[in-house]
Amino acid sequence: MATFGKATFNTARYAAIRPTYPRQLFDHIFQYHGRIPSARFDTAVDLGCGTGQATVELTPFRHIVGFDPSAKMIEQAKKGIAANGTGGALPGQLRYEVSRAESLYSVKDSSVDLVVSAQAAHWFDWAKLWPEVSRILREDGSIAIWGYSEFRLTKYAKATPLITEYAQGTDPRNSLGPYWQRPGRSIIENHFLDIPDPDVVVPGAFYDFQRIFFAAEEDEKRDSEVPGNEEEIDVEWPLALILAKRA
Repeated sequence: MATFGKATFNTARYAAIRPTYPRQLFDHIFQYHGRIPSARFDTAVDLGCGTGQATVELTPFRHIVGFDPSAKMIEQAKKGIAANGTGGALPGQLRYEVSRAESLYSVKDSSVDLVVSAQAAHWFDWAKLWPEVSRILREDGSIAIWGYSEFRLTKYAKATPLITEYAQGTDPRNSLGPYWQRPGRSIIENHFLDIPDPDVVVPGAFYDFQRIFFAAEEDEKRDSEVPGNEEEIDVEWPLALILAKRA
């Protein structure tokens, strides 16, 4: 079980500090989904939705459902609606359910237009997930999963290996590496390359499979500089995105 699913996990604090995702990412996904005439914007589901940071961005779809195996996460997502509204969703457009991504018993066959997952796909069992997604997606429906690896300071490239060593090293006295849950963290740090192509699991069920990587260029001119104690700095998270369409 991931730490997020434990009864002692503080979901309110998690929701307060969790990064959100750029509007351009969702625009790219919606454009990918809608580029063929048969594309529908009826139902979207968010797998491993956590407290709903990505779920509330799916408002181009008439019906939105966020699924997470943790009842505490779903409870916090619902509290977020009560406290902050639905992020532009209409009343009744958005709901949350407790469910594992690999077994969406409440979802009918061929009833979903878009499946997304934000920073959760590294916890899934893809030998079961690909068949389940192929079951629920309509023909020409889309799947989009994304996740970000360790942060970088793009203006201070020299800091990157130091950050990586601290976050992913092997020395338990000087690194967080030994304390991450594996293989989940290793999969995200490897930019989802360990997630199998759908044709390996369900041959012929998907087409237009893509792996896309987004990362800002580091400023080599400032490579030797060190930020001052009071200086505001830009933090960048490299992003991996997987896209595919249901055949």
